Amino acid sequence: MSTTSDRAFVTTRLFKASPALIFRAFSEPERLARWWGPNGFSNTFHAFDFKPGGLWHLDMHGPDGTTYPNKSVFEEVTPQRIVLRHLETVHQFTLAITLAEEQGGTRLTWEQTFDSVEECDKVRAYVPRCNEENLDRLESELARLTAGDRELVLMRIVDVPREKLYRCWTEAELLKQWFAPLPYTTPVAQLDVRPGGSSLVVMRGPDGTDMPNPGVYLEVVPNERLVATDAYTKAWEPSEKPFMTVVLTFEKLGDSRTRYTARVIHWSAADRAMHEKMGFYPGWGQCLDQLVALAQTL
Repeated sequence: MSTTSDRAFVTTRLFKASPALIFRAFSEPERLARWWGPNGFSNTFHAFDFKPGGLWHLDMHGPDGTTYPNKSVFEEVTPQRIVLRHLETVHQFTLAITLAEEQGGTRLTWEQTFDSVEECDKVRAYVPRCNEENLDRLESELARLTAGDRELVLMRIVDVPREKLYRCWTEAELLKQWFAPLPYTTPVAQLDVRPGGSSLVVMRGPDGTDMPNPGVYLEVVPNERLVATDAYTKAWEPSEKPFMTVVLTFEKLGDSRTRYTARVIHWSAADRAMHEKMGFYPGWGQCLDQLVALAQTL
């Protein structure tokens, strides 16, 4: 939830995570770099001295390739409150982040106060949305932090109704349009979407190599949840080498948005490590971008 005043934007959100876990996402630079900024932004850190008086120097890279240099100084750093002063001359503001235990989770309050009403008015049209997107990305990072040693989790809040996302997963002709990260393609998709039903999805590499992916659906809740595994190939026939079970959830939010979560559970910690090394996050992230782009046209 976001509110505004003459000089400030205040965003609050209840996270299903402890204050200590959220503090980790802020205090560990390799994690912070993954989620800081609105959707589509990436970061290069030059300095990150996470203590009162410490300098935070980074470049934010926009989706169009534009680089935005940023410098801030931390004024307060405790497990319950982080305050930083933005040093750039373009936009002068102070950001205060507080973490309070609530309902078994954490209420995060993000208060961005500008030096003048005029400064605040310059960015009023887009800052509340950007701050919400920033917290969406934090939520995704927290999902990674809470995954077990055999799990990989990709979570993102997307501006698409869950019914359209579900269609793209369960209608063969739609799935073929987004399932493989380009330049890979999906020439074959055979889907019997019911508990015990089999599936066969074939990915084709740029060199023409086909990679068949047979599996079986374990759970099907229309528009809400899909669970599938490669432990079986069809009709409960075991596969030679089970690798993973995929749990997809499509959580409807208060508007047209959906919290999309792909939880991939592996047979061993070694399998999980191998999958991540193979490029799980960039690959599945690119596929999700393609899925969302297609779903928005339906």
